[in-house]
Amino acid sequence: MFNFDIEQTFDVFVACTDARNTVTNPIPYLRVDIIDNDKVEFTNLPDTVSKDATATLQNDIVYTVQAQNELTTNDNGLSFSISTVPASSSFDIDGNGNILAARNLVLENTTPITIYVTVTDGVIWVKETLRVDLTNMNNIPEITNLKNSPSVHMSELLASNSLIYSLTGSDGDASDTLTYSMNIDPVTDTALFELDTGVSPLQLRLAPGKMFDYEKTQYYNITFTVTDSKATGGPFILNVHVLNENEPCFFDKSTYSLSTNEGAASSISLNPGFIIRDGDGVNQAYSLSFLNGNGSERFTMDASSGLISYATDYDIDNNAMPSTVYLNVKCQDATGETGNASVIIYIHDINDNSPEFGSGDYSFFADQFTGVGSLIGTTTATDIDSGTNAQFTCSYGSTQNAIANTYFTVGSDCSVFFTSRTSLAYDTVIRFTLLAIDKGTPAKTGTTFVNAIYREASTTTISTSTTTTSTTSTTTTTVAPSTGLEDGSIAAIVIGSLVGAVLLGLLLYMLFRWCYTGFCCGPDPCDFARCCQRGDYSNYQRRQITPIRSRQRIEDRRRDSYELDSDYGSLKNQDMRHSRFSRPERNYPDFPQVGEPQFPRLSPSDARVEMISPKYARGLPAIRY
Repeated sequence: MFNFDIEQTFDVFVACTDARNTVTNPIPYLRVDIIDNDKVEFTNLPDTVSKDATATLQNDIVYTVQAQNELTTNDNGLSFSISTVPASSSFDIDGNGNILAARNLVLENTTPITIYVTVTDGVIWVKETLRVDLTNMNNIPEITNLKNSPSVHMSELLASNSLIYSLTGSDGDASDTLTYSMNIDPVTDTALFELDTGVSPLQLRLAPGKMFDYEKTQYYNITFTVTDSKATGGPFILNVHVLNENEPCFFDKSTYSLSTNEGAASSISLNPGFIIRDGDGVNQAYSLSFLNGNGSERFTMDASSGLISYATDYDIDNNAMPSTVYLNVKCQDATGETGNASVIIYIHDINDNSPEFGSGDYSFFADQFTGVGSLIGTTTATDIDSGTNAQFTCSYGSTQNAIANTYFTVGSDCSVFFTSRTSLAYDTVIRFTLLAIDKGTPAKTGTTFVNAIYREASTTTISTSTTTTSTTSTTTTTVAPSTGLEDGSIAAIVIGSLVGAVLLGLLLYMLFRWCYTGFCCGPDPCDFARCCQRGDYSNYQRRQITPIRSRQRIEDRRRDSYELDSDYGSLKNQDMRHSRFSRPERNYPDFPQVGEPQFPRLSPSDARVEMISPKYARGLPAIRY
C-alpha cells in the first residue's frame, strides 16, 4: 500500500536484456503520483458469471458492476469501460456499470471470455476482471476434410468440368443451413474453378470450357469458409498443384477460307495465314500437312509455311474437278501430338476454252419459195467453260464474201436467215465465215464456214444424186437476172388471190339466192328456181304428165326407193313389215285407180307431177287423172 506521508511520487524504469545478457540503458518509462486520502474500488469484482448463449439476446444485462469512490472531496462521478480477451464484439457497458449483450450471444464462438472492467473518477483508474462462461452455444460449421489444408495434383490436360475435390461440410446443429464461399489465389484465375453446392458432398470442379496451363500457373491456393448465419467456420485451405504435360499444337482458327482460279500445277501459291500455338511453349517445332481424302492429292502444302499449291493441272470445266474443295490440315509437334483445322478453297473458272462448232462446214439452201426473213439453217456451237466465259454470240467473220450480207444474215444464236432474192441467180453459192465469240476476258473465238446456196425448187418428184465438194477459199459467185419470183410478183399474186376470193364468195351468194328465192339479183323470183326450198303447194294446180305405168313397174319402183310425202294430210299409218325390198303400203284416195279395183291406187312416187305456180296457171286446162 502506498503511504502518502512517506512517498508521493514513484519513477518506474524499464531495462531490456536479450539472450546474450546485453542490457540497454534504462530510460524513464512511467511516473506514478500518489494522491492523499483518495480511493476508488469495485465492491463485487473480480467475479465469474455463466450465461445461456441461446437465451441471451441483444441488450440483455449480463452483469452489473458495483464500484465506489471514498474521496468525498473529489467526487466527480464514476465512469466505466471494458475490453475482452479474446477480442469479442459480444459485450458492452453503460454508465451505470451494467455489462450488456451487444448481440445475441448465440453468435459468440468463444468461451470463456474475460472482460476487463475499468472504473475511474477522472483521477484514479481501477481495473478488475469478470469471467463469462457461455453455455448452450451454437456449433460452428466446418469443412471436416479441409482441417489439415490438404494438397491435390492435377494434370494440365484435365478436361473441363472435371472433378478436382469433394468437400464435406458439418454443423452440430442439424437444423442449420450452411452457406459456402470460395476465394482463389491468384485472383485472376477465379473463373477457372466452379463450386457445385447442389450436390452432397460439395464438388470443386474445373469450370466448363476451361483448362489448366502449366506454362502460366503451377499452383493455386483456394480458401473456403462456411456459415450457418450465426457463426462462420474457416478459413479452410485447399492447395492445387498443376502438373506439366506434353500438349498438342493447335490452330488459331477452326476453319480457313481461300479463293483462287483454276490453273496448271504449281501455278498458284495460297497462304492460309495459319497461326500455330503449342501449350508447351511458343518455340516448339511443328510440321504441316493435309489429311487424306476430299481430293487432297490434287494439292501440295509446304510443311513449314503452310503455303498451298496445285499438285496437278486443276480444271473445273465440264465438272471435271470440283469448284469447292474441303480439306483437312494437321499440325504435328516433335512428340507426335497433332492438332486439326479445315481449309475451304473456292476455285473459279477462267476463260481457257474457245467455242467449238459441231462441224467445220455447213451448207444451207434457199429457193424461189423461201420467204424473205426465213430461217434456212442453224449451226451448233458449245463452250465448255462456265458462267460468263461459256456465253457467246455469233457474227460474220472478216473473210465473208462481199455480197453475203446482202442476201443472208447471221443471228446471235448462230442461225442463218434468208434476207433477199433480188438479182440472185439460181445455183448461186455464197460462202462466208461464221464466228462464235465468247464473253470471257480475254474473249476467245470459234470459227466455221457456211455455204449458202440459192437454187430452183423442182415441182416434180425426181431422184437425184448430189455430190458436194467443200472448199476453204472465199466463194466466187455469179449474179444474173432471176427467173424465179421477185418481190413484186409475190405481192401481185397475193392481191390477185384476195380479189379471186371476193369474186368466188359473190358467186356463191348469188347461187344461194337463186336457189332459195327464185331470183339472183332482180325483184321477181323465178318459179323454177324453188327446187331447194320446201313451200306450200296447196294453191298449186296439178296435172299428170306421165302415163299410167303398169302394176309390175310400180312394184319395182317401190322396191327401189321410198319417199315419205307429207304434203297430203290423208296419209294413214299401216302395219309395216320392214325388209330390204319392201316398204309399207300407203293409200292415196286422191290419186286414180290403176286397172281393176283390187289394184292399189297410184302414189305420188308413181306418177310424175309438175307443180305450176298460180301466177302461170291461167289458161291451162284443168288437171285430169
